[in-house]
Amino acid sequence: MFAHSRNLAITGGQFTHNKSTFDKLQNASAPNALYDSSARYDPPKCHPNTRVAVLEHLIGWIFGRNDPEALILWLYGPAGAGKSAILQTIAEWCAKNNKLLASFFFSHSDPTRNHIKPFIPTIACQIAITIPGIKPYIEGAIERDPFLLDKSPATQFQHLIVTPLQALAASGNLKLGFPWLVVVDGLDECDDPKMQSMILGIIAEAFRSQNPPLIFLIASRPEQNIKHTFSSTTLSGLWRSVVLDDTYKPKNDIHLFLMDSFHEIKTTHPHCHLIPETWP
Repeated sequence: MFAHSRNLAITGGQFTHNKSTFDKLQNASAPNALYDSSARYDPPKCHPNTRVAVLEHLIGWIFGRNDPEALILWLYGPAGAGKSAILQTIAEWCAKNNKLLASFFFSHSDPTRNHIKPFIPTIACQIAITIPGIKPYIEGAIERDPFLLDKSPATQFQHLIVTPLQALAASGNLKLGFPWLVVVDGLDECDDPKMQSMILGIIAEAFRSQNPPLIFLIASRPEQNIKHTFSSTTLSGLWRSVVLDDTYKPKNDIHLFLMDSFHEIKTTHPHCHLIPETWP
């Protein structure tokens, strides 16, 4: 009757189902933070044929053609500059081309993804799904230390991400090609500036001491604490930046977007036959 049952206990005539290790990891995660989460539908993304130059630069970096020594690329700009749209577009493109390992989109207005606590578990959960064979190593870390999901982000990063990657590599089952991309959007929307800096420090320390096969694309506003952390010796030599300024000719993109929008109105509006040919 119960030949294939797992995590089942019978107590006092009652059936109870114990949570699996992976269930615990999922429960500590923030599904809303994923690039393709239903909670973020319809996410902002680049209008067709816009942001071409910056997207090409980022994709070139992902493939090692631009700044190959940089393990972290920081995309920054003011509010409304299009950072989230760019990272959404990159995440979708990389997912289709098997280059995306994980994503986390912070949002100050969503209490499930505006703080650091779910950050590492969410990344680890996606790694367990994306990389064949690594799930037992991640589950094993939680089973060996039942308090791991309540420990510091640095400890979690080591035992849920770095050590499992090392173990899988040592087993000969980790296929290395391009480093796997982790996309982190809205770092400045993590509610504690100290935690924003901590995330950068944890990533930097892992790269310096163990060099996991990862690269991080991080977007944020240029808040003072984030700028200071990137300028510190902790991250020295590990990163490059892309600033969303006039270098990438945003006015041309805005013009194209508006013209396409006007064209759509002229062709789909119920009274389009009344719109003059010369409009707008």
